[in-house]
Amino acid sequence: MSPAARSAAWDHWYRRALPAYWVFLFCATHLPRLELGLPLRASDKITHGVAFGLLAYLYVKFAESFQRRPARFAWSAAGVLLAYAAIDEYSQRFVGRQSDLLDWLSDALGILVVLAAMRWRRRAGADGQPRRP
Repeated sequence: MSPAARSAAWDHWYRRALPAYWVFLFCATHLPRLELGLPLRASDKITHGVAFGLLAYLYVKFAESFQRRPARFAWSAAGVLLAYAAIDEYSQRFVGRQSDLLDWLSDALGILVVLAAMRWRRRAGADGQPRRP
């Protein structure tokens, strides 16, 4: 498979993965309390960070699949995703779950770490993309 065909296949996948994952994430955060049972004390906070970090990753890759990444994309992506995480956390109180500031902070940390890492990688030219400021 040629690199262009492989890229097109991944673009196709990301265009479907983001909406599907976003719906899954919404359902997972609004259904009755889900316990993972990990032997870690802060496993809930780790889960929040990983789940929203993955959302950030898919969001960026989705935008790249349409080749629409303005220079300040990381800032707009952070704004959209942090606002969504806040709304998601707040709206849980209406379905019998608790809203927790620490959960939102974990969401935010996951989002910001992934966006920063992807931005750094892109600037370093490690992903094959041209370097951008």
